[in-house]
Amino acid sequence: MKVSILRNEDPSSSKKWEISCQKANLDYTVIDLTASDWYESIINSNSELFLLRPPGETFKFKQVYDERVFIISEVLKFFVFPTVKEILIYENKRMLSAFLKGANIPLPQTWIFYNKNEALKFAQETSLPVVGKTGIGASGSGVEIIKTHKGLDTYIRRGFGKGIKRRLGPNRSTGNVRTWSKKAVANPAYFIKKIRQYLEIYKDSQKGFIILQEYVPHEFEWRIVKIGESWFGHQKIKMGEKASGTKGINYITPPIKLLDFCRNICEEHNFTTMALDIFEHPKKGYVVNELQTIFGHVQEYLMECDGKIGRYIFENDQWHFEPGDFNTNESYDLRLESAIALYERRKK
Repeated sequence: MKVSILRNEDPSSSKKWEISCQKANLDYTVIDLTASDWYESIINSNSELFLLRPPGETFKFKQVYDERVFIISEVLKFFVFPTVKEILIYENKRMLSAFLKGANIPLPQTWIFYNKNEALKFAQETSLPVVGKTGIGASGSGVEIIKTHKGLDTYIRRGFGKGIKRRLGPNRSTGNVRTWSKKAVANPAYFIKKIRQYLEIYKDSQKGFIILQEYVPHEFEWRIVKIGESWFGHQKIKMGEKASGTKGINYITPPIKLLDFCRNICEEHNFTTMALDIFEHPKKGYVVNELQTIFGHVQEYLMECDGKIGRYIFENDQWHFEPGDFNTNESYDLRLESAIALYERRKK
């Protein structure tokens, strides 16, 4: 089997896929999907399977990646993993909100404004706190919890003025100056690269629209992960005011009701690989906060049950726990195995 990895604007974004392909002894090539000759590279690749690594840092590169994957999958009819639908809602909170509403999937109440006066009127009438979000931004970046009407008014005027910027620099919840300084000294080239990335993200301010969401009181957020036929789950513990983007992990086995809730969503929409971040809403029950087809994990594994790492499998209408290490290479090994299995099934 010939495989192509479609990297984004970051040359290192294909690395995890490459490691998995090498471990599986697969013939693969890496294609820069932002390059001017991307189309010719796709056509001449002779690949059967295209592995995706969509960007999630700036709208400029996300838009071009999404557009080109759409052509590859829906026009040229090549097999891509993950799917176009999964890519389109990845790191696009405007699209995700509309998708969840249209699909009747419970979510925190969300408002998106393109008119400043409409947004300012809403600010005078709404109850607080509310959460301000940028359309793109992972690990809690671009998320602000707004507690006063004056603060909300300022936030809206900023969004329709100079723009809303995401944080400059690394996530303060998962590191400190000492650890960052050690990394910089150990690898100056990597440090310079990260500084450039942070500046690009900071310059990518959001202007002309506002995304607001009801604040759901929580001490943790469930993360349920589907990769092919494998399922995992744990709690992300709140640090400060957010659970997103922290390293706080609680390996509590997710309730069967929650697993069923997430499985129904993935089955209904043919999701191949997805991380579902779930709040327990005081009135609505389970609500979807995020859907991310590409996700990392700072821990070596995603699930632990009775002291054993492993995964859940749904067979014969029941959930079964299977011990084992299924999250090597940040779960890209399992992703590759799942992509190949799915391709072989669809080829028959």
